[in-house]
Amino acid sequence: MQEYPYHSPVVLTEANFILFGGQTGTSTSAQRNMAFLLAEEQMTEYLNAFLIPTVTTGTYFWRLGNPIVLDYGHIIGVRRVTLSSVNGANSCAIDTVTGCHAVRGDGRYGYIDVQALSNCSGCGSVIGLAPYNVEVAYESGLSTGTSNSPSVLQALTLAAQVNLNEMDVSLSNEGTADVGIQNFSNMSYSETRTKLGTTNFGNSATTQRIARLVRKYKAKPVIGLH
Repeated sequence: MQEYPYHSPVVLTEANFILFGGQTGTSTSAQRNMAFLLAEEQMTEYLNAFLIPTVTTGTYFWRLGNPIVLDYGHIIGVRRVTLSSVNGANSCAIDTVTGCHAVRGDGRYGYIDVQALSNCSGCGSVIGLAPYNVEVAYESGLSTGTSNSPSVLQALTLAAQVNLNEMDVSLSNEGTADVGIQNFSNMSYSETRTKLGTTNFGNSATTQRIARLVRKYKAKPVIGLH
């Protein structure tokens, strides 16, 4: 996964945070913005796709054949493909050639096929020595209607609340860092809760709900060396 490129929230606003049940407590505007940004970064990592159309570049090892698996799914378009390989006449020199591409399926899972452009034009097979690096500039992101849908905004609000609770003592509770609590006892009352899994958001009941709300939008490219 690449570095997250945004430094301020791009989807979740304070108005929507409150509309979807967010509690501000005694937090400052700066703290809330940080909580919103963290939630959006976590969501991008979970979905393997940006919340808004975003152009990014990744460099990938050639694995002796297609497809290339990009870091992010929900591909809107591929801007550029560049293949680098060792010059056959001079092993210390690197040749870079422009490539062409074909997106597999609808682009949701981040799979593309690439080929080198031969001198006779058109898409030919990878020629000469196999490339060791393939650089791809592409655009990934959910549509505006999806990123502003109730399920995504509700999930972002819950994720932002978890982050904000760690910044504002007035919002803290017994589940520090939103840890998944399986056994609970208070005075004469106790309970054993359902075993919880772990997601990018944490392992509490709240984070399980976040994942359920947006699981249908998740892309699942195979993450490898890049």
